[in-house]
Amino acid sequence: MAVQSLLPTTTTTHLLYSNGTSLSPLSMKTTITPNKSVVFNDFVGLYCKSKRTPRKIGVGTSSRGSLLKTWSTTSKAVFSSNLQPKTTSNIDSNKKKSESKVANLEDILSERGACGVGFIANLDNIATHQTVKDALTALSCMEHRGGCGADNDSGDGSGLMTLIPWDLFDNWANKQGLALLDKSHTGVGMVFLPKDDESMKEAKRVIIDTFKQEGLEVLGWRPVPVNTSIVGRFAKETMPNIQQVFVKILKDEEIGDIEREMYICRKLIEKAVKSEKWGEELYFCSLSSQTIVYKGMLRSEVLGLFYSDLQSDLYKSPFAIYHRRYSTNTSPRWPLAQPMRFLGHNGEINTIQGNLNWMQSRETSLKSPVWHGRENEIRPYGNPRASDSANLDSAAELLIRSGRNPEEALMILVPEAYKNHPTLMIKYPEVADFYDYYKGQMEAWDGPALLLFSDGKTVGACLDRNGLRPARYWRTVDNVVYVASEVGVLPMDESKVTMKGRLGPGMMITVDLQDGQVYENTEVKKRVALSNPYGKWLKENMRTLKSVNFLPQTEMDNDEILRHQQAFGYSSEDVQMVIETMAAQGKEPTFCMGDDIPLAVLSQKPHMLYDYFKQRFAQVTNPAIDPLREGLVMSLEVNIGKRGNILEVGPENAEQVMLSSPVLNEGELESLMKDSRLKAQILPIFFDIRKGVDGSLEKALKRLCEAADDAVRNGSQLLVLSDRSEEMEPTRPAIPVLLAVGAVHQHLIQNGLRISASIIADTAQCFSTHQFACLIGYGASGVCPHLALETCRQWRLSNKTVNQMRNGKMPTVTIEQAQKNFCKAVKSGLLKILSKMGISLLSSYCGAQIFEIYGLGSEIVDLAFCGSVSKIGGLTLDELARETMSFWVKAFSEDTAKRLENFGFIQMRVGGEYHGNNPEMSKLLHKAVRERNESAFSVYQQHLANRPVNVLRDLIEFKSDRPSIPVGKVESAASIVQRFCTGGMSLGAISRETHEAIAIAMNRLGGKSNSGEGGEDPIRWSPLSDVVDGYSSTLPHLKGLQNGDTATSAIKQVASGRFGVTPTFLVNADQLEIKIAQGAKPGEGGQLPGKKVSAYIARLRNSKPGVPLISPPPHHDIYSIEDLAQLIYDLHQVNPKAKVSVKLVAEAGIGTVASGVAKGNADVIQISGHDGGTGASPISSIKHAGGPWELGLTETHQVN
Repeated sequence: MAVQSLLPTTTTTHLLYSNGTSLSPLSMKTTITPNKSVVFNDFVGLYCKSKRTPRKIGVGTSSRGSLLKTWSTTSKAVFSSNLQPKTTSNIDSNKKKSESKVANLEDILSERGACGVGFIANLDNIATHQTVKDALTALSCMEHRGGCGADNDSGDGSGLMTLIPWDLFDNWANKQGLALLDKSHTGVGMVFLPKDDESMKEAKRVIIDTFKQEGLEVLGWRPVPVNTSIVGRFAKETMPNIQQVFVKILKDEEIGDIEREMYICRKLIEKAVKSEKWGEELYFCSLSSQTIVYKGMLRSEVLGLFYSDLQSDLYKSPFAIYHRRYSTNTSPRWPLAQPMRFLGHNGEINTIQGNLNWMQSRETSLKSPVWHGRENEIRPYGNPRASDSANLDSAAELLIRSGRNPEEALMILVPEAYKNHPTLMIKYPEVADFYDYYKGQMEAWDGPALLLFSDGKTVGACLDRNGLRPARYWRTVDNVVYVASEVGVLPMDESKVTMKGRLGPGMMITVDLQDGQVYENTEVKKRVALSNPYGKWLKENMRTLKSVNFLPQTEMDNDEILRHQQAFGYSSEDVQMVIETMAAQGKEPTFCMGDDIPLAVLSQKPHMLYDYFKQRFAQVTNPAIDPLREGLVMSLEVNIGKRGNILEVGPENAEQVMLSSPVLNEGELESLMKDSRLKAQILPIFFDIRKGVDGSLEKALKRLCEAADDAVRNGSQLLVLSDRSEEMEPTRPAIPVLLAVGAVHQHLIQNGLRISASIIADTAQCFSTHQFACLIGYGASGVCPHLALETCRQWRLSNKTVNQMRNGKMPTVTIEQAQKNFCKAVKSGLLKILSKMGISLLSSYCGAQIFEIYGLGSEIVDLAFCGSVSKIGGLTLDELARETMSFWVKAFSEDTAKRLENFGFIQMRVGGEYHGNNPEMSKLLHKAVRERNESAFSVYQQHLANRPVNVLRDLIEFKSDRPSIPVGKVESAASIVQRFCTGGMSLGAISRETHEAIAIAMNRLGGKSNSGEGGEDPIRWSPLSDVVDGYSSTLPHLKGLQNGDTATSAIKQVASGRFGVTPTFLVNADQLEIKIAQGAKPGEGGQLPGKKVSAYIARLRNSKPGVPLISPPPHHDIYSIEDLAQLIYDLHQVNPKAKVSVKLVAEAGIGTVASGVAKGNADVIQISGHDGGTGASPISSIKHAGGPWELGLTETHQVN
């Protein structure tokens, strides 16, 4: 049951711990945005004061009470609006070092957006003011693609990139008594300076000194004329001092050299001001001898009015790129308006954290003769505090300034899906060779993207591999080319159009201003690909790992397998419900309902390290991918070996081994070990408790990292982290493989060695798709799950399996097929996990750290998972070591049963994990309701009060200084329940009788039921008038009815147009809910097993009875925040009386997303938690995606 209401503006809370201590009161301030959006949460359960016991883990009686105490700092950070969320501060030894080296997810999530973009280019290279005027006209038509602040006047950003308007600046120079500017040796900087006069003078001094040191002469400063009266209030508060600096370059003749000199100067200036208090207020929109960028925190229709220059007839250019931004953040910044220095980007880079980490990893290897040994001075190449667009622009800028042309740079950074492309593979194999060559050198910047680019000589546009942004182009008889994110941005005489079309997935179009030619997709790419013999280099150097047969027999006897399973934390559920299902069916097991067990950190049972991680997912700002329908653009291929110098081209960069997938069997791992050029090194991952402190987990990790460091420096290109041993020892447990992989990955990044070697995990502790994803996400390029494969073999050879196959109770599979099925299921599961974040390529997912952490302290996070969000703090290394030992000792205990323990993590069982929805609770609640007995209800309340800590809100209690008031003054129960609404449960997930009974009950109360996805029977929309003795012929399967009852759901859910969404469905609603994500499986679509698709349900959903229904992710066709805003508008038009709500799921960054939804004019924003229910979903999705709604709701209030 969810409560939906306007929340009070201030709620005071404190945290109550199990030891009775509490925090001081914390203020959670809620600011309702001007459009009166309501934020509410979706939860199950009642609040009760509790007597709860802390969790116990490890050997002996060590309790988790100490862990709860360490949360005091983190909880303040999480639940206080005045503090930034941080992990528990256990160890700071690596903090400064890691902050400078590793991208932090919290910084990245603070800026997200989407946009409208376009360009106009004159093929005759004639500079006119008309081009600028047309660009401004087109930009003003993009207003609906942008967002505004709460003042409804401060735009999220708009801008224009053009060639430098030399006539305008010559006119200014003449008035200043300066000589005419030498176009070929003058650079112009468009600079945002600090507002404060003294700071501005200091900034100018740094700029002038830097140019002087580089041998450049500052000719003068020009204050840019602006009209501040049209700037919104919020934008005006942060508006910089905008000036242009003119610089004379004396020593360089070539344009490329001049542009590099400008680039070096800008980088040196940025470094010089970094430590200044005003350092972040200085920003170069552009510094070039070719192009200039005018932009700001403005609405698109006022950009030309704000900058007087843009109105001048002297402002002439042969091209213009325009951009309108929609920032999901409530406080966008002037520098993040676009275009950037090279690019105008409409979209979102989903792999940005991994991209930044890999760019930082390769810093020491990037070298090119064009820099004359000055590479150190132009680092770093990325900034986590900037937007994803700004970082992609920085990467493109580095490649272009190093000698690549813009088309080549974009093909490297944003490659198309070429593997299954028949045209490319057959007609243009050289293009496929180009992509194959760079696949192992540069991970794709993956995500929905329409990119417009220019270096002043070429103007172009390209789409991402999925084509998830609109892009139209047309050419006219007067030799002008237009590209825009939609048609209609300019009035156009169709008779003058000589060519038009749209960019498809991965396509590119360029305009060469110097030779006056338009080059379409294959022409562009063929020219780039033929510049070097990529095919020859690949043929001579690239190796492909050949598949090796699976083992035909088990390597261990049953007792030995059991000991290994116990030591590495397997439960009977893991083996029977996960591994055996995958081996038998070749797909991940499906489950229903939700996840009602405690977070791993709150659990009274020991958990594997993986259980502290939750997968991130796409919602609103970017779409999830449908792996079933869009498999052609997805790939699990990954390259093993050293990555070369991306700034240089040569055959040595192709010396790698290509894997078709990261899932390896024992034979394939052995093949890699035998590859002489990889020089593979096995690194055992164990710690030895006999050695005391010297054998601790922390010391063992340090030695492991040092061994990895030595191996790479000695030429090893493949590190195999292995927990195999000839014989297990009671006092020598294995380091959790995820911890080992993460620690080595981070260590190599921080020491500039990461791109010199790949990491493979040879592990017993990996069997589920989530576990594979964690290992890959934190740096492993491949995984050999040797114990899981051994378990598959054991299952196939067992008498039980043999008999079931013989009796026809199970399809017959061979021992090899069982292992193939397991690997197939893992691969399909990985594609599903990638797709829910909108990522197409596993190579981009590797090292991208697209997870959140719940329950690990900063000691662990800083060491192995640096940059990941861990808001509530948690375990220390010592506590993690004890948890690891609690599994390990079971393999050597005489008391250990001869079969695996059932921890009850998936299904409720006596003695297993606590489930919030348990039989005893259900019985007591039913009894209290049926008997209408207050004492029975008190028993139910007492049961809840005595339950163990189950969710984060169990640690929170309200605290108020106000005296209590009489019950008589409290709002009546009848009034309060009118705010209640049920969760969205589709007809099919629950029965027709239940679905209708809930709707009737909520309508009687005055609350709201939710239809869920799947439409609704029209007979439910009218009040009943034929009820006799509690029965109605309209709804004959229900009893206890009354005349006037209605079975309509007040909230109608819009999750997919495929599922019964019609105009009549929409108009019969009090509230229309747009389901962007579902708590039980965020980033995934609806799933209804065939046996649940009855004739009645099939009729409502326009499908066939008995056929399984799996829809794309909710609103798979909503590609961006502005598309969501359009849908909200459309629903308001269809049903003006209904409120429109948007359902989101809690994750880090949800506040930023929610603020964007509020800007889109949603009336209600719902924050659901990871523990929501579902009719059907893969087990890993139910268990390992999404976050607690308590954190999501808190963050949403703090951001908004």
